[in-house]
Amino acid sequence: MGVYPKQYSRENFLIFLRKNNVNEAIISKFVELPETVGINVHKFDLFINVTWYSIGNTFYNFELNYYSEELIEFLFNSKVFNDIEVSINYLLCELINNGYMKIEGECDL
Repeated sequence: MGVYPKQYSRENFLIFLRKNNVNEAIISKFVELPETVGINVHKFDLFINVTWYSIGNTFYNFELNYYSEELIEFLFNSKVFNDIEVSINYLLCELINNGYMKIEGECDL
């Protein structure tokens, strides 16, 4: 049994997605995510944590959020998903619904 968490930079996560044959449509959604989000005078950087579980059937958990080193806090409530597409969609929707990112159409989960 093993639990292996790893934090990724944006560039290394793109490599991870391609290496694991993730659909290009999902990768395109990830590329839409901004590297940083500015709120007032505070900067929140894209935070990517992937945990690999080798317990029986191997699987991954994905946590995507924005983190401020200065405030020592995340921008959104922490959500962990087993599906990378759901994780990316959740973060895109949070950005859009909170007015941190503009995109055509509504965003509902």
